[in-house]
Amino acid sequence: MTVVDAEVGCYLYGIVAADLRLPDGLTGLDDQPVELVRLDDVAAVTSGLNADRQLARRDDLLAHSRVLDAVAAVGAVIPVRFGSLLHDRSELLKQVLEPDSLRFADMLRELTGLSQYTVRIRYDEVRVLPEIVAENPEIARLRQQTRDRPEESSYQARVRLGELVANALEAKRGDDAQMVLARIEPFSVALSVGEPGGPEQLIDVALLVENRRRDRFEKAAEELAAELADRAVVKLVGPTAAYDFVGAERTDGWA
Repeated sequence: MTVVDAEVGCYLYGIVAADLRLPDGLTGLDDQPVELVRLDDVAAVTSGLNADRQLARRDDLLAHSRVLDAVAAVGAVIPVRFGSLLHDRSELLKQVLEPDSLRFADMLRELTGLSQYTVRIRYDEVRVLPEIVAENPEIARLRQQTRDRPEESSYQARVRLGELVANALEAKRGDDAQMVLARIEPFSVALSVGEPGGPEQLIDVALLVENRRRDRFEKAAEELAAELADRAVVKLVGPTAAYDFVGAERTDGWA
């Protein structure tokens, strides 16, 4: 194991089992080699980083995620939030590993054999709006009524039209989200549904999937994407670390 220089801080990516073998040649921020700092049954995934280094670049966040996902591909990992830099190895042991090694070990046992996937689906507005018009006579009538009229003379009708479209889209989103979950939830052991990121967002859901079922889950996601291709865009992210389900930090921080 490479010894981290005392004058260089320990950048922390996550927590793993002490017997995990890191991918060969794995590097992290500033292309520094990633190593394990072990204590009993757990270990910190870390790399050296100058203590005065500013962590604000997009490349830094990408490097952080890349390390976690590479580690998750070979074993269970508890992610640590981006930007966690300890003064040195001694502080890492005292502040992170020593107080929580048993808690980390329990969390890792629960994560063993699981990976996170995230399914993000966005409506194609050009395709979905005609659906809404066809399904709602009042919307169709108001749309026709306001089409060629000046905004000043049709203001109230346009406001009403906007409200009806928003309500219809919300109802459609609810129905479609239930359909999506019915298709993919059976492959998961846990899921976390996020809030819509905008009116065109159908669903954003993170799932924990058993590794032995990953192929079947991915096939189901591909079939869902093909089925929705004419009205929505399906993005599948994963397998990744379980960002949405666990975190190493206590509510009172490391101290």
